[in-house]
Amino acid sequence: MNSIVYRQNPALVGFRSLAGGALLPVGDYPGGCPEGRVAGRPTSVAAVYEEQKRESGRLPTGGDMLQWGSYLPYLEWPSLGEGGTPLIELESTCGVNKLWIKAEWMNPTGSHKDRMSPLAVARALEVGADGIICSSSGNAGISMACYAAKAGLASRVIVTASLPKPVRQALATYGTDVVVAKNSLDRWRVMEEAVAKERWFPLTNYLLPPVGSCAWGVEGYKTVAFELAAECRNGLDAVIVPTARGDIIWGIAAGFAMLAKQGQWNGPLPKLIAIEPFPRISKVLQNEAVITNEFPGSTRQASTAGTTATDQSLRAVVETGGTALAISDEMAAVAQRDLAKKFGIYLELCAAAPYAAISHLLAQGSLAPTDRVVLIGTSAGYRDPIAMDATTSRVPA
Repeated sequence: MNSIVYRQNPALVGFRSLAGGALLPVGDYPGGCPEGRVAGRPTSVAAVYEEQKRESGRLPTGGDMLQWGSYLPYLEWPSLGEGGTPLIELESTCGVNKLWIKAEWMNPTGSHKDRMSPLAVARALEVGADGIICSSSGNAGISMACYAAKAGLASRVIVTASLPKPVRQALATYGTDVVVAKNSLDRWRVMEEAVAKERWFPLTNYLLPPVGSCAWGVEGYKTVAFELAAECRNGLDAVIVPTARGDIIWGIAAGFAMLAKQGQWNGPLPKLIAIEPFPRISKVLQNEAVITNEFPGSTRQASTAGTTATDQSLRAVVETGGTALAISDEMAAVAQRDLAKKFGIYLELCAAAPYAAISHLLAQGSLAPTDRVVLIGTSAGYRDPIAMDATTSRVPA
Protein backbone atom coordinates (compact mmCIF):
# COMPACT_ATOMS: atom_id res chain seq x y z
CA MET A 1 0.00 0.00 0.00
CA ASN A 2 1.20 3.52 -0.77
CA SER A 3 2.82 5.19 2.24
CA ILE A 4 2.23 8.74 0.97
CA VAL A 5 0.27 10.95 3.37
CA TYR A 6 -1.00 14.22 1.97
CA ARG A 7 -0.83 17.44 3.99
CA GLN A 8 -3.95 18.19 5.97
CA ASN A 9 -4.98 21.84 6.17
CA PRO A 10 -3.82 23.12 9.59
CA ALA A 11 -6.82 25.47 9.64
CA LEU A 12 -9.19 22.47 9.89
CA VAL A 13 -10.44 22.36 13.49
CA GLY A 14 -13.26 19.82 13.31
CA PHE A 15 -16.66 19.05 11.84
CA ARG A 16 -20.17 20.21 12.68
CA SER A 17 -23.61 18.90 11.86
CA LEU A 18 -25.42 20.83 9.14
CA ALA A 19 -28.11 21.31 11.79
CA GLY A 20 -25.59 23.13 14.01
CA GLY A 21 -24.55 22.13 17.50
CA ALA A 22 -21.24 21.35 19.13
CA LEU A 23 -17.97 21.13 17.26
CA LEU A 24 -17.05 17.51 16.56
CA PRO A 25 -13.40 16.40 16.57
CA VAL A 26 -11.50 15.98 13.32
CA GLY A 27 -12.49 12.46 12.29
CA ASP A 28 -14.76 10.39 10.08
CA TYR A 29 -18.56 10.46 10.26
CA PRO A 30 -19.93 8.12 7.58
CA GLY A 31 -23.33 8.11 9.28
CA GLY A 32 -23.39 11.90 9.51
CA CYS A 33 -23.92 13.65 12.84
CA PRO A 34 -24.04 10.91 15.54
CA GLU A 35 -26.71 12.72 17.60
CA GLY A 36 -28.88 13.35 14.56
CA ARG A 37 -28.82 9.68 13.55
CA VAL A 38 -29.73 8.52 17.05
CA ALA A 39 -32.62 11.01 17.04
CA GLY A 40 -33.88 9.70 13.70
CA ARG A 41 -32.96 12.90 11.85
CA PRO A 42 -29.70 11.99 10.11
CA THR A 43 -27.78 14.82 8.50
CA SER A 44 -24.31 15.24 7.11
CA VAL A 45 -21.43 17.01 8.78
CA ALA A 46 -19.21 19.68 7.25
CA ALA A 47 -15.65 20.80 7.90
CA VAL A 48 -15.01 23.78 10.17
CA TYR A 49 -11.93 25.95 9.67
CA GLU A 50 -10.19 28.61 11.72
CA GLU A 51 -11.01 32.10 10.57
CA GLN A 52 -8.42 33.15 8.00
CA LYS A 53 -7.75 36.68 6.85
CA ARG A 54 -8.38 36.78 3.12
CA GLU A 55 -8.21 39.65 0.68
CA SER A 56 -11.82 40.74 0.20
CA GLY A 57 -13.22 40.44 -3.29
CA ARG A 58 -10.14 38.80 -4.80
CA LEU A 59 -10.44 35.20 -5.89
CA PRO A 60 -8.02 33.22 -8.05
CA THR A 61 -9.00 32.76 -11.67
CA GLY A 62 -7.76 29.98 -13.90
CA GLY A 63 -5.91 26.94 -12.66
CA ASP A 64 -7.16 23.67 -11.24
CA MET A 65 -8.61 22.71 -7.86
CA LEU A 66 -5.23 22.70 -6.07
CA GLN A 67 -5.31 26.50 -5.92
CA TRP A 68 -8.17 26.21 -3.38
CA GLY A 69 -6.27 24.01 -0.91
CA SER A 70 -6.40 26.61 1.87
CA TYR A 71 -10.23 26.47 1.67
CA LEU A 72 -10.33 22.67 1.87
CA PRO A 73 -9.42 19.91 4.36
CA TYR A 74 -6.20 19.08 2.49
CA LEU A 75 -3.59 21.37 1.00
CA GLU A 76 -2.66 18.71 -1.54
CA TRP A 77 -3.98 15.37 -2.80
CA PRO A 78 -3.38 12.90 -5.66
CA SER A 79 -4.26 15.42 -8.35
CA LEU A 80 -4.91 14.86 -12.04
CA GLY A 81 -5.72 18.50 -12.77
CA GLU A 82 -9.36 18.33 -11.68
CA GLY A 83 -11.39 21.51 -11.39
CA GLY A 84 -10.95 24.73 -13.31
CA THR A 85 -13.61 23.59 -15.78
CA PRO A 86 -14.84 26.11 -18.40
CA LEU A 87 -17.94 28.20 -17.90
CA ILE A 88 -19.54 28.25 -21.34
CA GLU A 89 -22.04 30.97 -22.23
CA LEU A 90 -25.07 29.75 -24.15
CA GLU A 91 -27.03 32.05 -26.41
CA SER A 92 -30.13 32.36 -24.27
CA THR A 93 -33.28 31.54 -26.15
CA CYS A 94 -34.88 30.30 -22.94
CA GLY A 95 -36.17 33.60 -21.58
CA VAL A 96 -33.43 34.44 -19.04
CA ASN A 97 -30.94 37.30 -19.23
CA LYS A 98 -27.74 35.23 -19.20
CA LEU A 99 -27.23 31.48 -19.36
CA TRP A 100 -24.05 29.49 -18.86
CA ILE A 101 -23.16 25.86 -18.41
CA LYS A 102 -20.36 24.70 -16.11
CA ALA A 103 -18.47 22.04 -18.08
CA GLU A 104 -17.91 19.46 -15.36
CA TRP A 105 -17.66 16.75 -18.03
CA MET A 106 -14.18 18.18 -18.74
CA ASN A 107 -12.79 16.83 -15.48
CA PRO A 108 -10.16 14.05 -15.79
CA THR A 109 -12.56 11.08 -15.68
CA GLY A 110 -15.45 12.95 -17.28
CA SER A 111 -17.63 14.03 -14.36
CA HIS A 112 -17.97 16.30 -11.33
CA LYS A 113 -17.08 13.36 -9.06
CA ASP A 114 -13.41 14.19 -9.66
CA ARG A 115 -13.73 17.09 -7.22
CA MET A 116 -14.67 14.65 -4.43
CA SER A 117 -12.61 11.53 -5.06
CA PRO A 118 -9.05 12.84 -4.53
CA LEU A 119 -9.86 14.40 -1.15
CA ALA A 120 -11.50 11.17 0.04
CA VAL A 121 -8.54 9.14 -1.21
CA ALA A 122 -6.19 11.45 0.68
CA ARG A 123 -8.19 10.79 3.86
CA ALA A 124 -8.21 7.03 3.29
CA LEU A 125 -4.43 7.09 3.02
CA GLU A 126 -4.09 9.25 6.14
CA VAL A 127 -6.09 6.82 8.30
CA GLY A 128 -4.28 3.78 6.91
CA ALA A 129 -7.28 2.15 5.25
CA ASP A 130 -6.71 -1.02 3.25
CA GLY A 131 -8.72 0.50 0.43
CA ILE A 132 -11.57 2.82 -0.54
CA ILE A 133 -15.09 1.64 -1.43
CA CYS A 134 -18.28 3.05 -2.93
CA SER A 135 -21.58 2.01 -4.46
CA SER A 136 -22.03 3.47 -7.90
CA SER A 137 -23.90 3.39 -11.19
CA GLY A 138 -20.85 4.69 -13.05
CA ASN A 139 -19.41 8.15 -12.51
CA ALA A 140 -18.44 7.89 -8.83
CA GLY A 141 -16.97 4.43 -9.25
CA ILE A 142 -14.82 5.36 -12.23
CA SER A 143 -13.60 8.55 -10.54
CA MET A 144 -12.77 6.80 -7.25
CA ALA A 145 -11.02 3.91 -9.02
CA CYS A 146 -8.92 6.35 -11.05
CA TYR A 147 -7.71 8.42 -8.09
CA ALA A 148 -7.16 5.35 -5.93
CA ALA A 149 -5.00 3.86 -8.68
CA LYS A 150 -2.95 7.06 -8.90
CA ALA A 151 -2.41 6.99 -5.14
CA GLY A 152 -1.57 3.29 -5.05
CA LEU A 153 -4.64 2.48 -2.97
CA ALA A 154 -6.92 -0.52 -3.47
CA SER A 155 -10.52 0.20 -4.51
CA ARG A 156 -13.82 -1.67 -4.57
CA VAL A 157 -17.04 -0.63 -6.32
CA ILE A 158 -20.43 -2.16 -5.49
CA VAL A 159 -22.65 -2.23 -8.60
CA THR A 160 -25.76 -3.93 -9.97
CA ALA A 161 -25.98 -6.27 -12.93
CA SER A 162 -27.26 -3.40 -15.09
CA LEU A 163 -23.84 -1.69 -15.02
CA PRO A 164 -22.90 -0.93 -18.65
CA LYS A 165 -20.05 -3.01 -20.04
CA PRO A 166 -17.83 0.02 -20.86
CA VAL A 167 -18.03 1.14 -17.20
CA ARG A 168 -17.16 -2.35 -16.00
CA GLN A 169 -14.25 -2.41 -18.45
CA ALA A 170 -12.97 0.93 -17.14
CA LEU A 171 -13.15 -0.30 -13.55
CA ALA A 172 -11.32 -3.50 -14.47
CA THR A 173 -8.63 -1.49 -16.25
CA TYR A 174 -8.04 0.62 -13.15
CA GLY A 175 -7.66 -2.62 -11.19
CA THR A 176 -10.66 -2.09 -8.94
CA ASP A 177 -12.56 -4.95 -7.30
CA VAL A 178 -16.12 -5.02 -8.70
CA VAL A 179 -18.86 -6.63 -6.58
CA VAL A 180 -22.34 -7.15 -8.06
CA ALA A 181 -25.27 -6.70 -5.64
CA LYS A 182 -28.87 -7.84 -6.19
CA ASN A 183 -30.32 -4.36 -6.59
CA SER A 184 -29.59 -0.68 -5.99
CA LEU A 185 -30.39 -0.60 -2.26
CA ASP A 186 -28.70 -3.95 -1.65
CA ARG A 187 -25.44 -2.29 -2.69
CA TRP A 188 -25.54 -0.41 0.61
CA ARG A 189 -25.89 -3.61 2.65
CA VAL A 190 -22.91 -5.18 0.87
CA MET A 191 -20.89 -2.01 1.36
CA GLU A 192 -21.80 -1.73 5.04
CA GLU A 193 -20.52 -5.26 5.65
CA ALA A 194 -17.22 -4.44 3.95
CA VAL A 195 -16.77 -1.26 6.00
CA ALA A 196 -17.71 -2.95 9.28
CA LYS A 197 -15.77 -6.20 8.85
CA GLU A 198 -12.77 -5.02 6.81
CA ARG A 199 -10.63 -1.88 6.69
CA TRP A 200 -12.39 -0.26 3.74
CA PHE A 201 -12.84 3.52 3.78
CA PRO A 202 -16.33 4.57 2.55
CA LEU A 203 -16.61 7.19 -0.15
CA THR A 204 -20.40 7.08 -0.51
CA ASN A 205 -23.35 6.57 1.82
CA TYR A 206 -24.40 3.04 2.83
CA LEU A 207 -27.01 3.70 5.54
CA LEU A 208 -30.77 4.24 5.67
CA PRO A 209 -31.97 6.92 6.01
CA PRO A 210 -29.06 8.17 3.92
CA VAL A 211 -26.70 11.08 4.37
CA GLY A 212 -24.25 12.53 1.88
CA SER A 213 -20.95 11.03 0.82
CA CYS A 214 -17.67 11.25 2.75
CA ALA A 215 -17.54 14.73 4.29
CA TRP A 216 -13.84 15.11 3.45
CA GLY A 217 -14.62 14.54 -0.22
CA VAL A 218 -17.83 16.57 -0.42
CA GLU A 219 -15.82 19.65 0.62
CA GLY A 220 -14.33 19.55 -2.88
CA TYR A 221 -17.65 20.59 -4.40
CA LYS A 222 -17.30 23.99 -2.76
CA THR A 223 -14.74 24.75 -5.45
CA VAL A 224 -17.54 24.86 -8.05
CA ALA A 225 -18.92 27.87 -6.17
CA PHE A 226 -15.46 29.42 -5.86
CA GLU A 227 -14.92 29.20 -9.60
CA LEU A 228 -18.38 30.57 -10.39
CA ALA A 229 -17.86 33.48 -7.99
CA ALA A 230 -14.53 34.30 -9.64
CA GLU A 231 -16.08 34.35 -13.13
CA CYS A 232 -19.55 35.80 -12.45
CA ARG A 233 -18.38 39.09 -10.99
CA ASN A 234 -21.57 40.88 -12.06
CA GLY A 235 -23.68 38.57 -9.95
CA LEU A 236 -25.44 35.25 -10.29
CA ASP A 237 -29.09 34.57 -9.53
CA ALA A 238 -29.51 30.82 -9.80
CA VAL A 239 -27.56 27.58 -10.17
CA ILE A 240 -29.53 24.60 -11.50
CA VAL A 241 -28.16 21.21 -10.48
CA PRO A 242 -29.06 17.58 -11.30
CA THR A 243 -29.66 16.10 -7.85
CA ALA A 244 -29.95 12.69 -6.21
CA ARG A 245 -28.50 12.65 -2.71
CA GLY A 246 -27.20 16.16 -3.01
CA ASP A 247 -23.44 16.16 -2.56
CA ILE A 248 -22.76 18.71 -5.28
CA ILE A 249 -25.78 20.95 -4.68
CA TRP A 250 -24.95 21.17 -0.98
CA GLY A 251 -21.28 21.82 -1.77
CA ILE A 252 -22.13 24.69 -4.12
CA ALA A 253 -24.47 26.28 -1.54
CA ALA A 254 -21.86 25.88 1.20
CA GLY A 255 -19.14 27.32 -1.01
CA PHE A 256 -21.09 30.50 -1.68
CA ALA A 257 -21.98 30.78 2.02
CA MET A 258 -18.28 30.46 2.91
CA LEU A 259 -17.32 33.21 0.46
CA ALA A 260 -20.10 35.49 1.73
CA LYS A 261 -18.94 35.03 5.32
CA GLN A 262 -15.41 35.98 4.31
CA GLY A 263 -16.54 39.04 2.36
CA GLN A 264 -15.59 37.51 -0.99
CA TRP A 265 -19.15 37.35 -2.34
CA ASN A 266 -21.36 40.41 -2.17
CA GLY A 267 -25.10 40.39 -2.55
CA PRO A 268 -27.58 37.56 -2.07
CA LEU A 269 -26.58 33.93 -2.47
CA PRO A 270 -27.67 32.44 -5.80
CA LYS A 271 -30.74 30.24 -5.56
CA LEU A 272 -29.89 26.55 -5.73
CA ILE A 273 -32.45 24.64 -7.78
CA ALA A 274 -32.50 20.84 -7.59
CA ILE A 275 -33.59 18.92 -10.68
CA GLU A 276 -34.71 15.34 -10.08
CA PRO A 277 -36.18 12.67 -12.38
CA PHE A 278 -39.29 12.12 -10.23
CA PRO A 279 -40.55 13.96 -7.14
CA ARG A 280 -38.43 13.52 -4.00
CA ILE A 281 -37.31 16.89 -2.62
CA SER A 282 -40.27 18.34 -4.51
CA LYS A 283 -42.65 16.31 -2.34
CA VAL A 284 -40.91 17.43 0.84
CA LEU A 285 -41.17 21.08 -0.17
CA GLN A 286 -44.89 20.57 -0.81
CA ASN A 287 -45.31 18.97 2.64
CA GLU A 288 -46.32 15.68 1.04
CA ALA A 289 -43.43 13.74 2.62
CA VAL A 290 -40.47 14.05 4.97
CA ILE A 291 -36.90 13.83 3.78
CA THR A 292 -36.29 10.43 5.40
CA ASN A 293 -39.07 8.77 3.35
CA GLU A 294 -38.44 6.50 0.40
CA PHE A 295 -39.77 7.88 -2.87
CA PRO A 296 -40.81 5.24 -5.40
CA GLY A 297 -40.12 5.95 -9.03
CA SER A 298 -38.21 4.76 -12.06
CA THR A 299 -36.10 6.64 -14.58
CA ARG A 300 -33.50 6.37 -17.31
CA GLN A 301 -31.62 9.29 -15.72
CA ALA A 302 -29.23 6.81 -14.14
CA SER A 303 -26.96 9.16 -12.22
CA THR A 304 -29.82 10.83 -10.36
CA ALA A 305 -31.96 7.72 -9.91
CA GLY A 306 -32.70 6.15 -6.54
CA THR A 307 -35.62 6.25 -4.15
CA THR A 308 -34.01 8.33 -1.39
CA ALA A 309 -33.09 11.96 -0.78
CA THR A 310 -31.04 13.69 1.92
CA ASP A 311 -31.24 16.45 4.46
CA GLN A 312 -28.25 18.18 2.84
CA SER A 313 -29.99 18.51 -0.53
CA LEU A 314 -33.08 19.94 1.13
CA ARG A 315 -30.98 22.45 3.09
CA ALA A 316 -29.17 23.61 -0.04
CA VAL A 317 -32.51 24.47 -1.64
CA VAL A 318 -34.26 25.98 1.39
CA GLU A 319 -31.34 28.01 2.73
CA THR A 320 -30.75 29.71 -0.63
CA GLY A 321 -34.42 30.36 -1.42
CA GLY A 322 -34.38 27.84 -4.25
CA THR A 323 -36.71 25.04 -5.20
CA ALA A 324 -36.84 21.53 -6.66
CA LEU A 325 -38.46 20.36 -9.89
CA ALA A 326 -39.01 16.93 -11.41
CA ILE A 327 -38.12 16.62 -15.09
CA SER A 328 -39.28 13.50 -16.92
CA ASP A 329 -37.04 11.34 -19.07
CA GLU A 330 -38.89 12.52 -22.16
CA MET A 331 -38.34 16.20 -21.32
CA ALA A 332 -34.68 15.53 -20.55
CA ALA A 333 -34.23 13.71 -23.86
CA VAL A 334 -35.58 16.72 -25.80
CA ALA A 335 -33.19 19.00 -23.89
CA GLN A 336 -30.31 16.60 -24.55
CA ARG A 337 -30.94 16.80 -28.30
CA ASP A 338 -31.40 20.59 -28.24
CA LEU A 339 -28.13 21.17 -26.40
CA ALA A 340 -26.27 18.92 -28.83
CA LYS A 341 -27.78 20.43 -32.00
CA LYS A 342 -27.76 24.10 -30.92
CA PHE A 343 -24.54 24.30 -28.93
CA GLY A 344 -22.54 21.16 -29.68
CA ILE A 345 -22.85 20.02 -26.06
CA TYR A 346 -23.78 16.37 -25.54
CA LEU A 347 -24.72 15.69 -21.93
CA GLU A 348 -25.77 12.67 -19.94
CA LEU A 349 -29.56 12.54 -19.78
CA CYS A 350 -29.80 13.75 -16.17
CA ALA A 351 -27.27 16.52 -16.86
CA ALA A 352 -29.45 17.84 -19.69
CA ALA A 353 -32.53 17.97 -17.45
CA PRO A 354 -31.68 21.42 -15.96
CA TYR A 355 -31.89 22.93 -19.44
CA ALA A 356 -35.38 21.47 -19.82
CA ALA A 357 -36.37 22.99 -16.49
CA ILE A 358 -35.83 26.65 -17.40
CA SER A 359 -39.17 27.32 -19.09
CA HIS A 360 -41.05 25.62 -16.24
CA LEU A 361 -39.14 27.57 -13.60
CA LEU A 362 -39.96 30.82 -15.41
CA ALA A 363 -43.64 29.91 -15.64
CA GLN A 364 -43.89 29.19 -11.91
CA GLY A 365 -41.93 32.32 -10.93
CA SER A 366 -38.87 30.51 -9.60
CA LEU A 367 -36.79 32.27 -12.27
CA ALA A 368 -37.21 35.77 -13.71
CA PRO A 369 -36.40 37.03 -17.22
CA THR A 370 -33.67 39.24 -15.73
CA ASP A 371 -31.88 36.33 -14.04
CA ARG A 372 -28.32 35.21 -14.65
CA VAL A 373 -28.32 31.42 -14.52
CA VAL A 374 -25.74 28.61 -14.48
CA LEU A 375 -26.50 24.99 -15.36
CA ILE A 376 -24.19 22.32 -13.92
CA GLY A 377 -23.23 19.92 -16.72
CA THR A 378 -22.21 17.01 -14.53
CA SER A 379 -21.23 14.45 -17.19
CA ALA A 380 -21.13 13.96 -20.96
CA GLY A 381 -23.64 11.83 -22.82
CA TYR A 382 -21.02 9.23 -23.76
CA ARG A 383 -21.15 8.02 -20.14
CA ASP A 384 -24.93 7.57 -20.20
CA PRO A 385 -26.05 3.91 -20.07
CA ILE A 386 -28.71 4.48 -22.72
CA ALA A 387 -26.10 6.05 -25.02
CA MET A 388 -23.83 3.05 -24.59
CA ASP A 389 -26.60 0.73 -25.75
CA ALA A 390 -27.78 2.89 -28.65
CA THR A 391 -26.49 1.97 -32.10
CA THR A 392 -27.96 3.69 -35.11
CA SER A 393 -26.40 3.83 -38.53
CA ARG A 394 -27.30 4.66 -42.10
CA VAL A 395 -26.12 2.51 -44.95
CA PRO A 396 -25.54 4.51 -48.14
CA ALA A 397 -27.60 3.43 -51.14
